[in-house]
Amino acid sequence: MMLFKTDFLYTAVGEPIQNGMIRMSSDGEVLEVGQKLQSETSEVKYLPGGICPGFVNTHCHLELSHLKSKVQSGKGLVSFIQGVQSQRKAEEEEIHEAIRQADVAMWKNGIVAVGDISNGSSSFHQKIQSKIHYHTFIELFGFDPQKAKDIFESGKTLKAEAEKVGLLASLVPHSPYSVSNALFKYLKAEKNNALLSIHNQETAAENELFHANSGELKEMLESFGLSTEHLKANKQNSLPTYLPLLDKEKPLLLVHNTFTSASDLEQAEKLHPHLYWCFCPAANQYIEKRLPNIKNYVAADVKCTLGTDSLASNDGLSILEEMKIIQAEFPEISNAKLIECGCKNGAEFLGLTDFGTLEIGKKPGLNWLENLKAPDALSGTKVRRLKV
Repeated sequence: MMLFKTDFLYTAVGEPIQNGMIRMSSDGEVLEVGQKLQSETSEVKYLPGGICPGFVNTHCHLELSHLKSKVQSGKGLVSFIQGVQSQRKAEEEEIHEAIRQADVAMWKNGIVAVGDISNGSSSFHQKIQSKIHYHTFIELFGFDPQKAKDIFESGKTLKAEAEKVGLLASLVPHSPYSVSNALFKYLKAEKNNALLSIHNQETAAENELFHANSGELKEMLESFGLSTEHLKANKQNSLPTYLPLLDKEKPLLLVHNTFTSASDLEQAEKLHPHLYWCFCPAANQYIEKRLPNIKNYVAADVKCTLGTDSLASNDGLSILEEMKIIQAEFPEISNAKLIECGCKNGAEFLGLTDFGTLEIGKKPGLNWLENLKAPDALSGTKVRRLKV
C-alpha cells in the first residue's frame, strides 16, 4: 500500500481537500481518502502541489498523428479540412509510428481513457496493446442520400473489424454538414450502438449552411462534387435542426461547440436528455483562432468534457494543457470544475465506472499536479503520472 499526501487533493467530486491524503492499494485501488489518515502500515509520500484522477480525453483523432505541423493554422475550418485531405496520405510505417508515439505521449500526460475517432483501421493495432482504455468512434461521411446505405454498411464492416480485435466501437456521424438525413436515419435505427459523437458548430459557416444554404461549407461540398439541393434552408442553426435525427436515449458527445448560441444550448438540453459538451480549446485556437464561451456552459451546469482533437490541429495531446488554455481565457473557472470536466464527466460519458473520481473502490489512476501553487491556478503546473 502507498499513502500520498498533497496540498490540494482533487477528487473530481466537489471542492479539493486541503492537505488531503489518499491511500492506494498495490494494484491501484483507492482504499481511503481524507485528512490525517493513519500511516502505521503505509509509507507516507508527500507531493507538493496537487493530486487528481487520471485524465479522460473524450475526443481525439489518433490516426491523424502523422499530420503534426503539416496543416496550416489559423485559416478556418474549411481550409483545415482541405489541408487534411491533401496531406493525409503517407507511408504506412510513418502513420503507425506516429500513432504509437501519440499513444505513449497521452499515457505519459496522465490520460487513462480516450474516445477516439477512426475512419479506417490504422490505429487498431496500437489501441489493443495500449495501457490506455479506448472507445473507438467509427466515423461516417456521406452527404449524398443515394449512397447512405452503402456508407452505413461499410461503417458496420469497419466496426465489426474493431470489435473482432477486442475494441469497443460505435458508429457515429462526422458532422451535420457531411451526413445526409438518410444516413442519419440509418444511424438512428442501429440498436447495437452504445455511444454517439458528432462535430458540432465548429465554424460559423455550419450555421450559415443550415440557415440559408449558403456560405463556405456549401462551396466546399460543391467543390467535392456534392449537390446540396436536398438541403433546405430552414432559418435556424444546425444543432436544433439535426439533433432530433439522433437517438435521444443514447449518450451524445457534441464536440467543439465554438459557434453554439445560448439559445442552441438551451434548446439542445430540452431536446436530448443525455448530452455531453466536449471542448478542444487548443484545436479551436489552431483552426479558428477562437474559443467557445465555456463559462456559459459552466453557468448552465451542463455536463462538459475535454478533448485534445488531433496532432493535425494541436501541438500536443495533454488534457492539462487544454485546462490551462480554458483558465487563461476564463479565470473564473476553478481547478475543481476543470478536473471534473477532464476526469469525472469524461469517464461518465464513456461508461467507465472505475475511472474519473478518487472514490473508495475505484482504480482511476493518479496524477501529480507538480508546481501547483494555488487551488485555482493551473498556470505553470506539470502533470506526472504516479505509479501505485
